[in-house]
Amino acid sequence: MALRFGREGEAVFERVLMAVDFSSSLAPLVSRAKALVSFGCERVELVHVLSTRYPHAPAESHREHYQSRLDEIVSSFAADGLEAKGSVRVGEPGRELVKAAGEAGCGLILAGKRGRSRFKEALLGSTALDLARLTDRPLWLEPDSGKGGKLGCVLLATDGSEAAAGAEKMFASITPLAGRAIAMEVVGTADGEDEGRIELDDARRGLDELAAKTGGIETRAVEGYPATEIVKAAEAEGADLIVIGKRGRSKIERLLLGSVAETVCRTAKCAVLLVPA
Repeated sequence: MALRFGREGEAVFERVLMAVDFSSSLAPLVSRAKALVSFGCERVELVHVLSTRYPHAPAESHREHYQSRLDEIVSSFAADGLEAKGSVRVGEPGRELVKAAGEAGCGLILAGKRGRSRFKEALLGSTALDLARLTDRPLWLEPDSGKGGKLGCVLLATDGSEAAAGAEKMFASITPLAGRAIAMEVVGTADGEDEGRIELDDARRGLDELAAKTGGIETRAVEGYPATEIVKAAEAEGADLIVIGKRGRSKIERLLLGSVAETVCRTAKCAVLLVPA
């Protein structure tokens, strides 16, 4: 997998796969992909999948049309000095995109949080959610409102577990590229006051250790329902990106995204970077 971490902690995504569905998310994705040059991006693989999921999916005969549209985007990347290649595949979008990322050696998958039809996705399950469940590499979900550019504020959501270790490492690498960096842990509402205080103290100690290793970050330990508090904090702090871990290493476990991560992916207004354990 073409993901490495630089000596100074900078995350380097040498190759990025960008999922293209020609919806309203296209412009924000292009802007974000170009901005990822600061993360070390050298090549972008643009992939459009002719979905077999829906009864009225585009026919194989449409491949040439979509390839032509991808080539136009490739040209825009070339004009900015970024190497790119476009390809059209046929199948179930989530699985095909993950497969394509593996074949191309991409260290990151970049996708929009919304697809062509919000109504259809609400009924049938979104490609973004499928990607989140299936991916074995970091997944960056960019909202339709995304504008690319530098990251003003990055928020790490951690619980201090092994499953969050990858997200913590990614956060530490991204921190030098952001204006502000905040690490937060949310503990569930405790039955008693003493128990709640103990859990918050444990969370603060873990965050202090992370801050000592990372440097230059703010920390927050709060009580409440994790997904709600994470999204609320991201909005209050004006975060451009939430970094959160995905549970599971085995093939079966990787399908279990986790209720907190899934809710954050669904409801956060900013971009979300989902990092497998």
